[in-house]
Amino acid sequence: MKSFFKAVLATIVGILFLWILLFITFLSIGIASLTSTHTPIKSNSVLVLNLNGIINERAPDNPFENFYGNTNPKVLGLNTLLSIIKKAEKDNNIKGISLYANYIETDYASLDELRQSLLHFRKTGKFVYSYSDNMSQNVYYLATACDSIFIHPQGNVEFKGLMAEVLFFNKLLKKLDIDAQIIRHGEFKSAVEPFIMDKMSKANREQMQMYVESTWNNICQGINESRGIEIETINRIADSILFLYNTPLALHENFIDVIAYRDEYEAFLKKKLQVDASRDYNSISIKDYKKSILKEQTSPHNKIAVIYANGNIIDGQGDYENIGFEIADEIKKAREEKSIKAVVIRINSGGGSALMSDIIWREVDLTKKVKPVVVSMGNYAASGGYYIACAADFIVAQPSTLTGSIGAFGIIPNVEKFLSNKIGITTDYVKTNQHADVISITHPMNNYQKVVLQKGIESVYMTFVQHVAEGRDMSVEEVDSIAQGRIWTGTDAYKIGLVDTLGGLDLAIRIAAKKANMKNYSVVEKPVLKEFFEQLTESLMETSISNKLNFLKINKVYPYYECWEQINQLNGIQTRLPFILTIK
Repeated sequence: MKSFFKAVLATIVGILFLWILLFITFLSIGIASLTSTHTPIKSNSVLVLNLNGIINERAPDNPFENFYGNTNPKVLGLNTLLSIIKKAEKDNNIKGISLYANYIETDYASLDELRQSLLHFRKTGKFVYSYSDNMSQNVYYLATACDSIFIHPQGNVEFKGLMAEVLFFNKLLKKLDIDAQIIRHGEFKSAVEPFIMDKMSKANREQMQMYVESTWNNICQGINESRGIEIETINRIADSILFLYNTPLALHENFIDVIAYRDEYEAFLKKKLQVDASRDYNSISIKDYKKSILKEQTSPHNKIAVIYANGNIIDGQGDYENIGFEIADEIKKAREEKSIKAVVIRINSGGGSALMSDIIWREVDLTKKVKPVVVSMGNYAASGGYYIACAADFIVAQPSTLTGSIGAFGIIPNVEKFLSNKIGITTDYVKTNQHADVISITHPMNNYQKVVLQKGIESVYMTFVQHVAEGRDMSVEEVDSIAQGRIWTGTDAYKIGLVDTLGGLDLAIRIAAKKANMKNYSVVEKPVLKEFFEQLTESLMETSISNKLNFLKINKVYPYYECWEQINQLNGIQTRLPFILTIK
């Protein structure tokens, strides 16, 4: 027995020692990252954009980025990429950009923003070249913004058009004996379809087809403008999918410029920079350039607050992937802070809680009465996301932004049969009043309860429509005719008056500055990202989970995990995107 306790004690001591060692190691890395010197950028340098991995709206600085090795997919912030490209334009030491990417996990609206940034960079007279071993379709689209596209001799180019896929759970719910009780408003409000159908309705198929075609047309137009390839040819090639295993054909059709090994590409860059073949050329990574660039002189009195509203809209407090009270609070703070002269809200959300959407809408509405409020739409600004946006003075969307979806719905699952038939649990109850059991998941609603809840849905819908009508200077009838839960691309939304112009975050900031009559100003991003030691604590506790989730994001299983997460958030009346969408 004594030896047993000795073994247990030794194990505990060993674990504690390991944790202390890990903590010291992580702390050392963190301190080193904080105290690292900002070395000057060498002249005649190339900014290397290695974009393999995940691109989110924002990504906090990770002091352990290189510590995890290749098992942890790299996560980049779109805001960081746009910022350093913009700064590199005016940096005389930076002669050009070298883009490396095989596969990027992001959306086409973000790609559009990056693409426009690269095209603007080229206007300065500096070069932009790309190299890939293999090219996914979204990487190819981004690469068409470059002067030349290089690819490995054994590589291939994925070019096949777009497909939008929706997951349906109706058969699963039937097997589990779960009845999804649905209450909705809107002909196109098809968020509930996955729970009651096995395939898309006619209305949903119509809007989905419209969405993928509009997005694809934008892609084709971009390729046509950059590469000079006729749209008819682009579609012919996509229909043939021959590029997958025929890189010489891609070269012949002018989709790429050079088939070369990596060393040959490097030799090309040396020649471009007029560097001797026996020497290395000066290059700087995203991380190092971000650390090396000097902060611009900013005005403490003239600020534009960029508030990031990213993720599902939920009741309560949000986080990096969910929108909650913190966004309403940030808008209120920006309204009350005298040094902030204008507000830009960056929305990337398919919606969620109708209640929280209205809470945030109210803060936007109050703020625009005091100072300019401009909305910049990312990939999604639909349903609850558009609910927030509609109160702004001005709305900027990307051509492929998914927006609209003005509608409301509720789902109340009835798991009575599941509990009884599948796992042998029954319930019984008493009540004081006739409808004290309303919104119970253990037995079905009666007709009267359904009528009452339907009226609640209708009330939310009408409030939504009225807010849009007031914000967009339209009649209720006009809004209702383009609402009904229907989605629109940014291009189509511009045509029907739901957005004011097409462009990215930088354009939204410039519009906000103009409305506030400012020429010199600084930009502050809100909510403030967590400090290093907060990140340190979370890294120690959540690294394993975070790595697994990031790994999932670049694998085919992630859409299913994401679906489950969104299903779990369907509490109360929802103003949510009309389907859980995967585009590939």
